[in-house]
Amino acid sequence: MDSERTCATAASRRGTGTGPDLTGIRLAHRAMLADIDRLAGLLAGLASAGRPVPAGRAAAIAAYVHRYHAVVRGHHHGEDRVLWPLVLDAVPDAADTVAGLVRFADDHEALDALQAACDTAADRFAADPDGCARELAGLLARQRDLLARHVAAEEEHLFPLITGRVPGAAYAAAEAGIRSADRAADPAWARGWLLSHATPGELHRLLPGGSADPAAVRPLLRAYADEAEAVFAG
Repeated sequence: MDSERTCATAASRRGTGTGPDLTGIRLAHRAMLADIDRLAGLLAGLASAGRPVPAGRAAAIAAYVHRYHAVVRGHHHGEDRVLWPLVLDAVPDAADTVAGLVRFADDHEALDALQAACDTAADRFAADPDGCARELAGLLARQRDLLARHVAAEEEHLFPLITGRVPGAAYAAAEAGIRSADRAADPAWARGWLLSHATPGELHRLLPGGSADPAAVRPLLRAYADEAEAVFAG
């Protein structure tokens, strides 16, 4: 069984007969915030160091930026298409909830635009790292700040609503729907990236068998760790 199907099966089992288990979305939020912070910090450091960036490392950084954005877009599109309608079904008459979801969708559009600008700047950085590091650093910092505000608002205002009003089985089905609809360009990278940010306790909840280091995900974690080291410690 591949890791994506394994995680989907585990999510479905967690939602049966219980309230919503937000382990997966909390992990995704933490992973997104951690990586945008370290990407912005990396580029700020390269821009201020005044030392040439090897072409191979610049290309690896640009590729990482693209992959990271693909995962974040998939997360946000899944929320817009699947999760927000589920919340509206659970609280159909709450005007403040509707207004909040509109605001979160607007944030997603703004983040999409920033990510597109970052992707373009990353390509320029790959071609001319010494001349374009500062531009990419500035765009990543703007994205980091908006994403941090957005995630904090979601978790403060929507998570209590989900845990209080959405049935666990319905939430688990929504998680499975988001996974099946997300066609990431590199799903193995996306899975390794996400699980690299998980604690042992989170792995225990997210993966079947209760193992914090199952054979199904060890190759993904190892491959991701090798690439991350080349980008952030190169």
